[in-house]
Amino acid sequence: MQLTKLSNKSLNQIFSIERKKKKFNLNKLNKFLDKIDHPEKDLKVIHVAGTNGKGSVCAMINSVLQEAGYKVGMFTSPHLIKINERFRINNKLISDKKLSRLTKKINQLQKQVKIDLSFFETLTVIAYLYFKEKNPDYVILETGLGGRLDATNTCNPVWTIITNVSLEHTEVLGNTITKITKEKAGIIKNNVPVITNADKQALKIIKQIAKKHNSKIIKSKNNVKTNLKGIFQLENAKTASTVLKQLKIKQKYIKKGLNKVIWPGRLEKKQGILLDGAHNPAGIKALMKSINNNLTIIFGAMQDKNIKEMAKFLKYKKIILTKANIAKTLEPNKIRQYFKEPIITTNLKQAIKEAKKHKNPILITGSIYLVGEAYSLL
Repeated sequence: MQLTKLSNKSLNQIFSIERKKKKFNLNKLNKFLDKIDHPEKDLKVIHVAGTNGKGSVCAMINSVLQEAGYKVGMFTSPHLIKINERFRINNKLISDKKLSRLTKKINQLQKQVKIDLSFFETLTVIAYLYFKEKNPDYVILETGLGGRLDATNTCNPVWTIITNVSLEHTEVLGNTITKITKEKAGIIKNNVPVITNADKQALKIIKQIAKKHNSKIIKSKNNVKTNLKGIFQLENAKTASTVLKQLKIKQKYIKKGLNKVIWPGRLEKKQGILLDGAHNPAGIKALMKSINNNLTIIFGAMQDKNIKEMAKFLKYKKIILTKANIAKTLEPNKIRQYFKEPIITTNLKQAIKEAKKHKNPILITGSIYLVGEAYSLL
């Protein structure tokens, strides 16, 4: 995980916060927001949850709204290179100076009111304060994990989006589609319409929860094209265009915005190497449908991932296992059992060097953090 170029005590404190909590709730965060007069209440939020495609859908909506002349704030996670990427106004990243100032302000206030926020809660408060200062027409908020107990669920959205639902973060969200859907659908608010591309059991549950909140459900429709590569991006574009239609955005702006959207690390080519941050079974499955079979794949993942299921979609591929230079990454030797004759490397630089020997196109995937590290190396 990399800091901004401006290394300082305030930013270092963010990264020193323990990220994994044994119990999740929003009590501390809500109390903290009380102390700063709830800046989130002044924002016109489009709230996005789901298993895969959240970031892409956020980027698509962001691109189109800007094309239509709106000032747009966007908060997403994780980042590829530096933490500033999480906070944007019309695609311009928050400056080191502003990020440092807001971080220092929050750190000092936490000490005064004796409320300790988590890593992601701290980032969410930074986003709220930053966007209130900048006063955008819309703010697009991506959930970090789940939905019901996610820090961003303290917002007051005008639209809610649930992209899709599949098994992920089972140790936190539950080990069934039903349990995970209930967590994702926890962002549904009273009388706030919901757009989703979920299907089958997940869609059924979302409809049930929406009904309790008197919230209209709109299924993703409107097949459209986007410049982002991959079959899965067509589904994301469908979801994004559906909410944009509901916002009364003209079709010409939707078309232009979807053809100009930029979202790094999603089936993107850099120096001839494909990069994709697919990090769960559903993501890997969708990725494999969009690429050439004749690939050498560099794969690494975090400790909380279902490697056994991910590996099923990587059969018959030349696999080089490696690890990202970040805490809680999986050691390659611990996952080699799920792959047929994998090559083991100790770091990404070595993995890339090994992959180039095979003369095949190279794909780096399995973790957005691994893709982010590739950005620094390529």
